[in-house]
Amino acid sequence: MSITKPIDTKVRVKPVFIQLIHSAAYEGPCRVGDKEDLTPEVDRQKNKEQFQQFCQEVRREIAPIAEVLEPVVVEWSDDFVVRESELNKLELDASAADLLLMGLGGLPQYPAVAIAERYQKPLLLVGHVATVDVTAYLRTRGHEAYAFLDYEDLNSFLSLFQVRKALAQTRFLVALKGGVIPTGVVSSIGDLEGLKLRYGIDHRLITAEEILEVMRHLTPEQAEEAHALTAQLISEAEQSDMTAAQLLPSVRFYLAARQTLAKYECNAFTLPCFEICATQVMEQEQVTFCLAHSLLKDEGIPSACEGDVNVLTAMAVLMYLSRKAAHMGNTWVCDRENNIIRVHHDVPARKMKGLDAPNVPYGIKNFTVGGWGGTLRYDISRDVGQPVTIARFNPEGTALMATTGEVVGCEGYMKVGCSLAYDLRISDAARFFQLEQDFGHHFALVLGDYRQELRQLSALVGFEVIEA
Repeated sequence: MSITKPIDTKVRVKPVFIQLIHSAAYEGPCRVGDKEDLTPEVDRQKNKEQFQQFCQEVRREIAPIAEVLEPVVVEWSDDFVVRESELNKLELDASAADLLLMGLGGLPQYPAVAIAERYQKPLLLVGHVATVDVTAYLRTRGHEAYAFLDYEDLNSFLSLFQVRKALAQTRFLVALKGGVIPTGVVSSIGDLEGLKLRYGIDHRLITAEEILEVMRHLTPEQAEEAHALTAQLISEAEQSDMTAAQLLPSVRFYLAARQTLAKYECNAFTLPCFEICATQVMEQEQVTFCLAHSLLKDEGIPSACEGDVNVLTAMAVLMYLSRKAAHMGNTWVCDRENNIIRVHHDVPARKMKGLDAPNVPYGIKNFTVGGWGGTLRYDISRDVGQPVTIARFNPEGTALMATTGEVVGCEGYMKVGCSLAYDLRISDAARFFQLEQDFGHHFALVLGDYRQELRQLSALVGFEVIEA
């Protein structure tokens, strides 16, 4: 079974060209020219040429993240009535389209408004004058409408809208051992229905035991896949302190988690470590969950430790925005004087430089002194001086705390335990700590500076951004 990944979603854009056909050749305050150039026939010919130019422009300029649906022409006349027969031309693609892109012929405002009110889809308009007339009217009445100076601005918007659409297609698989609020992260979002109402993020609750049972009973084909993947991970690692037999159970758990995600049609994952650890089942199975989180993120599937929904939601935002696998960890101020904070966990990923980029160099380290529990390691000191963005949602799921910093070092690269630590220099470590008191202690991390994109996305999706 396959997993539908929101990060791969396309934004469906329906181009609509509005053309005005005058009823006769006449001059007046709204039009001037030679009478032979003002006939309905000349209008139609000019509009036909403009429509062809519009279609070529759209296909040439719009970024590949958009799926461009078949363009359509909506015609109206100087009786200033947009007829039902013209509006009905959009019926075929209206339900499939995410956005309606207006191509503006003469006096386009009224038809654009009629289309927006009829189909209740966000309108996109490129250019000056008439575009802002339309947006001002529609926004005042609660409709979404956006004007852009050029296609570069439009494409930037489409990348943000893609994140909004991806969030609305995200379904968390939350494997419980106890309640929704995990023991180790009491600041985790408890109102999962609120996430659905605000952002469209759905969820499915199951027991952690269900995934463990899948792990214990992999099919022969899955068992063969587990052995092959284990061998591949070790062979491609720059350093491995684990044998194939020691790493295999953690790979088997990854395959079980993936199968369970597909079964419930989910595409993001978290489960509580502390509660499951206390049952001693992890020692019995010789498995930790760290490797599964890393490998899922390599596929573009957000996956978070300790049942922490706040960081899982932030991780989804950052991964969809950056198209990079995210890291996560506890944060604390380790050097107040030099404004250095530490992000501490064992769940980096091989695709931290981009889902379509080559794997970063990585190591494999046992989590336990007993030699079991596979984890990937990435030495971020290779990226000293490079920017990073970290973020976490508050317990209400309404605000995102975010900051950027630069990499200054790495600790615990190949040490036993949850030891991998990334050191970051930020602008004000004391302020960061003060703000953390309203957000909690796990943050998602991606390489790169995404402050501006987060500000713009927050307005489009509907959450507040608190910058540290």
